[in-house]
Amino acid sequence: MPILGCSLPGIGRIKTIMSTEKTTLGIHKVISFEEAAKNKGQKQPIFSQGLYNWVMFILSLYTRVRENLKIDFESFVILQVVVSHSLYQINKTGSKTFSELEDQMTKIGENKKIRNNKLTFASIADVLRLPRETVRRKVLGLSKNNILLGNTKKGIKLGPAYKTIYKEFVAQTTLELGSLIKKWKKSGALEHLLEMDK
Repeated sequence: MPILGCSLPGIGRIKTIMSTEKTTLGIHKVISFEEAAKNKGQKQPIFSQGLYNWVMFILSLYTRVRENLKIDFESFVILQVVVSHSLYQINKTGSKTFSELEDQMTKIGENKKIRNNKLTFASIADVLRLPRETVRRKVLGLSKNNILLGNTKKGIKLGPAYKTIYKEFVAQTTLELGSLIKKWKKSGALEHLLEMDK
């Protein structure tokens, strides 16, 4: 999940401070499973079952975005940039539980004061490498459903409808992610993944 687990540093008026190196896959960053196994003196790990579980997780996510949220996947990824930006700001005051985070997200959606650097069409376009007009059009579409709020003065932020998405969609995604990790653990894929950087 591109945005999940990735902190989005302070976003300026035009461009983000996020390093482009973090979003670019260079040849030196590609993991060779053969090399990793050879270096550890192991046979190459079984990969197909773990990949199948991952693909099924992604397909389920895609289907739920279309059917439950009733938005296209590009709009969903744009929403995740806004969520990431909000989480970055919220986490400055310390880690939160699921319920505490719901409260913070609600405050953002209700326009209550939570210190939030301005997020613009340009900064979202820069992170996702999308045309600015595409981002503007998708954000306006999400704004019609109150999922996002946006204007030139206050920037783009989560809208009141995100509370429902958080409570239902995020909770379901978390459960499915937990199920994926359990399957990886059972097949041995998780252990190999955790050892990849050793």
